[in-house]
Amino acid sequence: MSGIHIEGSEPIMALLGLGLGIYLFFAGFKELKSKRIIQNIPTSKINTGAVGTNVEVTGRIVSEKGQIVQAPISGRPCAFYSIEIQRWERNRSYRGNSLGSHSASTGFNRGRWVTIESFNSGKGFFIDDKSGANAMVLVDGAVIKRKGGTQDFETQSNNFDQMPIGLRQSLEANQTKLRKFKLKNTSWLFSNRFRFREWYFSMGENIFVLGHADSGLRAPKRKKMKFKTFLKAKKAIQESDKLKARFDTNQDGQLDEEELERGAKILALQLESKYSKEKLEDLASKTKLIFKQKKPNPFYISNMSEKDLVSDLATWSTLKIWGGPILSVTCIFYLYTVIS
Repeated sequence: MSGIHIEGSEPIMALLGLGLGIYLFFAGFKELKSKRIIQNIPTSKINTGAVGTNVEVTGRIVSEKGQIVQAPISGRPCAFYSIEIQRWERNRSYRGNSLGSHSASTGFNRGRWVTIESFNSGKGFFIDDKSGANAMVLVDGAVIKRKGGTQDFETQSNNFDQMPIGLRQSLEANQTKLRKFKLKNTSWLFSNRFRFREWYFSMGENIFVLGHADSGLRAPKRKKMKFKTFLKAKKAIQESDKLKARFDTNQDGQLDEEELERGAKILALQLESKYSKEKLEDLASKTKLIFKQKKPNPFYISNMSEKDLVSDLATWSTLKIWGGPILSVTCIFYLYTVIS
């Protein structure tokens, strides 16, 4: 054993494959559990969904004309988009024979795309199922399952000035949120390869949501807002019977000062999302449920039908539960042949 000399990246890749196989095995069981939850929870109407529990709803995205955004890469008009920033990471292996290997390879051209950052066009969107109420969907932390492809743009970090203008503007607007990516040209010698991946939801698109449903009547804590916006929201509540009813939490028919202050904080934060005053009053007065991540509750957003989503989860959970152990056993066998 002391005379063994191992070179190259193959043993390292085998160890990574062993870990990946274990991860896939447990991830498969997690998806299988989510599939069963989706099958066991009946689809609710938004106006009758039980606050404080896991709720499953479907509805169409509600988008005001002035809130339509342009997807940065495809240029398509949409209600919401997301951008993933991926960097190409190469596997650098030595030139030379490895024990158990019959060929030599530099390995410089082998590698994989690694997602280092992501950002969205906003915090989320509203959906309406024509039940007389709507739901706000905050996407952070959700598992997104989509049908339809993505749009990609690849470039080197020494050619950032040649990227689509829409993508560049979107990156510049979100630069303060990005820690691992800087929109700055590098020299050719030190350039990295990047891929920007876009997906979006269209206006009026039908969306399936499973997650923990909140009423949204609690004022957010430690959130900064403009005082001018707060006063505007307070005035809007005072002038709207629908908003008064929305924030009358004790349902006594009167809006006391505490309820007014809390409602103004909630409405002001939504106003700063740049909905028009009229549209926001309409949306806020009808909002019955707010979906957001709350661990350990499952949180799924999909433009698939429930049937297709269940089928997708069944397929992937089966592949991971069986494929994970096969990958791990294969890597263990390879490592055993190398060191024995």
